[in-house]
Amino acid sequence: MKLLKLIILNLFIFINLINSLPSEWFVIGPFPIGEREEGLDSLKAYGGIFEIPIGDDTMYPSELGTNGVVGWEKVQSTSGGYLSIDWSGLVDWSFLQQTWGWAIWLWYGYAIGSFSVESSGSYIINCSGTRQYFIQSTAAYKEIFEFSGDFYGYGTGQQLVQLNQSTTYNLIVRMQSSVRLSQSPNSQFSCSLTPIENNQYITVLDSETLISDLVNGELATPFATITIFNNGIYSNSDNNNNNINSIDVKVNNNESMIGVKFLGDSNLNILAGQKMSLPLEITIDSSRSQINCPFNLTLNIETNGETIGEAIIGFNCTEWGNPYLYTFLDYDNTVQYAIAIPPTESCSDSEGETICGVMLATHGAGVEASSPFWMNAIPPQQSLWIILPTGRRSWGYDWESSSRLNVMNSIEYLVNNLPGVPNQLKSQYQVNGEKILFVGHSCGGHGCVSLLSRFGDMAIGGMCAAGFVKLQFYVFYNTRPGFSYIDPSLQGLLMASIAENDNDLYTSNIVGIPLMVRYGENDTNVNPWHSRRIARMVDEQSNQVSSVTISEVPNSGHWFDGILNDQYVLNWYNQLTKISLFSQPPIPKVITVTSHNPSSSGSRANIKILQTINPSRVAKIQIVQVKDEQGELVWILSTQNVRRFGFQSTPVRTQGLPVSVTIDGQSFTTEFLPTTHFARLDKWLPDWNSTTDTTWTQTERSPLTSGPIRQIFEKPFTIVYGTNTTDKSTTNLFEWGSVYISNFYNTYGRGSPNILADTDFVEPLVCSSNDNYILLGNSFQNLVTSKYQSLLPVIFNWDNSFSVGPSSTYSYPGTGILFLAPNPCGQGLILVVAGYDDQGFNNALHSIPQRSGVLAPDFMVVGNDIWKGAGGIISTGFWDPNWFVSLDSSYFGFTPF
Repeated sequence: MKLLKLIILNLFIFINLINSLPSEWFVIGPFPIGEREEGLDSLKAYGGIFEIPIGDDTMYPSELGTNGVVGWEKVQSTSGGYLSIDWSGLVDWSFLQQTWGWAIWLWYGYAIGSFSVESSGSYIINCSGTRQYFIQSTAAYKEIFEFSGDFYGYGTGQQLVQLNQSTTYNLIVRMQSSVRLSQSPNSQFSCSLTPIENNQYITVLDSETLISDLVNGELATPFATITIFNNGIYSNSDNNNNNINSIDVKVNNNESMIGVKFLGDSNLNILAGQKMSLPLEITIDSSRSQINCPFNLTLNIETNGETIGEAIIGFNCTEWGNPYLYTFLDYDNTVQYAIAIPPTESCSDSEGETICGVMLATHGAGVEASSPFWMNAIPPQQSLWIILPTGRRSWGYDWESSSRLNVMNSIEYLVNNLPGVPNQLKSQYQVNGEKILFVGHSCGGHGCVSLLSRFGDMAIGGMCAAGFVKLQFYVFYNTRPGFSYIDPSLQGLLMASIAENDNDLYTSNIVGIPLMVRYGENDTNVNPWHSRRIARMVDEQSNQVSSVTISEVPNSGHWFDGILNDQYVLNWYNQLTKISLFSQPPIPKVITVTSHNPSSSGSRANIKILQTINPSRVAKIQIVQVKDEQGELVWILSTQNVRRFGFQSTPVRTQGLPVSVTIDGQSFTTEFLPTTHFARLDKWLPDWNSTTDTTWTQTERSPLTSGPIRQIFEKPFTIVYGTNTTDKSTTNLFEWGSVYISNFYNTYGRGSPNILADTDFVEPLVCSSNDNYILLGNSFQNLVTSKYQSLLPVIFNWDNSFSVGPSSTYSYPGTGILFLAPNPCGQGLILVVAGYDDQGFNNALHSIPQRSGVLAPDFMVVGNDIWKGAGGIISTGFWDPNWFVSLDSSYFGFTPF
């Protein structure tokens, strides 16, 4: 690598590359960035990557560079569209790492190369290894196209772009390292550019095709999915656009004994450049002879009776008793999969009672659930069904949010349907889905503790291996440049938006549940400190020095043979299941039930926290079990930050549940959900009441609507963009924003929301808790936002300014807002994204938390300083239980200068 000497190019790089992406790059960096730090870009202080001279000798401040500065380099890569760099020639990483650990490896920079194409037309560009990149025209300086990359290389990064033959373009790739992905400071990307042929209306993403296994010749489940990309050349004469607004899928005529049914809305709307995963139901005629694998099924994809594409689904055959893949409809009606490994023996005892539970094994980051490595990690168990969920993707959401919901749906589907079990054996393999042994490794070890501590009443125990406590302990957040711009009160509110995922905060819920933590003593990936921290906290709250079993394996690292399946741990599994399959672990005499967010917590000790007083703070209920004078069981409860909670009658406890309870000094007869719960409606007085009101969820925040913003993605949602604008470019921006959100969600979460213009929106006849909406544009730009204005805790004005809570009106260029509101029946959510101007909308759009670990409470006002990361947040906070600003949990800063 050579440092660039004096090379001054006024505006653009010109490299004569015909029909190929560049292999020669100008690269600038590295600049520091934090884990999951969105929007940060130090170069914006000097004009930004689109304004500064490319390839000159200007040096820019960066604490990663010698003398605190970095500049441009000219780099030749091994192939077009590809670059790999770690800056080891410029940065002494080992010296920096002595103080900061591997978090110092986090950096970003830009690589810029130029290219041209042989012919004008539509192209598909696909970049992996990057989250964001741009194409800039040298003919029109302000013509810049932004794209989302396929960072983890799923094969889902397709993006649509129109290119002209006579124009030279700059490909501008934002490079960013990931210490979890590369275990080093290295970052690399790879891009491809493919012309779209005439009449090639769609592209089928082969890597996304999914169907269940054939077990003994029968489909384990009927659900399948194919993913298509609208290439943007289909001419829709009805609407004068390139949208595909109807879909049908049919079996090729060569296979008359197999049927297919499209399970989505046939009148869906797929915009140009949008990906859509199509849910299908496959049926095989019982008279058809058994399918022999390998076998491929060809499907025709049609719109308005015209075939626009073809997809091939490959079947996999296996025999009963082997691991197999089953598909199911997840919470958002997309088709997802899990792996099932049946128990080695029948699940019915001599009296016909179900004696099988579930071993739920959550995989590590980047591990595919269907990989032979993971399917063979744990041998079949005698009386446990093993479920290997995906978490939606191999990287998923750190077993939080959408990944957590995916886990619960994979269990529910297996329990209710026994997919893959031969009909004559189903009565023998019934499973109890409320007796779960949680197991996991690495990120899955984090998920193991997370699920165990939030769904303790479903647990018989946990064996959590080499897991991290929480993301901000694993890759430290404290090196974030954006945090240097904000005060502790704002930082606290931002961190509160992800505190529901802090496993250490929930360790009180593990008290009384058998837990083993296991790790190699030389683990340099997830340091043993993490497992030891969880063990210590559970021990302390149990008042026992060894309530947690610690298995620290000498001379071993992050993964070693036997970590989940050697004889020591197999004996532990067997001993635990023999004790616990017939009854749940008993509730300790003293235990504290903890929840930071009721939406992500199940019950513990048969108590379910339903609502908090202060949404940014943790809620706790301490239970002390005593006997009254008649020898009856009584619970004395002390609460903290709890507004509503209830008792669940299940699981059934051998020691029984209390006949009465004392709540903060008030006595009540024990009554149960869903008919009765306990409420304290005064913020300052602990005045509890037993109530049968079940309508409160329609007007107050509940587990269905408790936020924060990330919760919008935890149900099916529709994106509605505004068209009631005075400038066509604003409408185009809203439409582009819709595709941006949809494709991002598809790439990283296998989701497929529908997109509608506000003029095409038809309100459902019956409001549902599953009706979530993302509305782009304010109430004067979006007809649906206007329709629901009375539900919104933000006021919009005719000039696009807006106000929230006690703040003055926000009417500054570049200011945007994103916030949650209830849907019309109060049991679903609306996310509104708007701006004072187009730049403000764009700033708000890029602040949507589409990944785990991204900080965003219930509302955020951002400005043009969003390039400072958190330093660009003007105001933020949480709504109270009645959808007003919670002044105790909000921050209102200075208006932009």
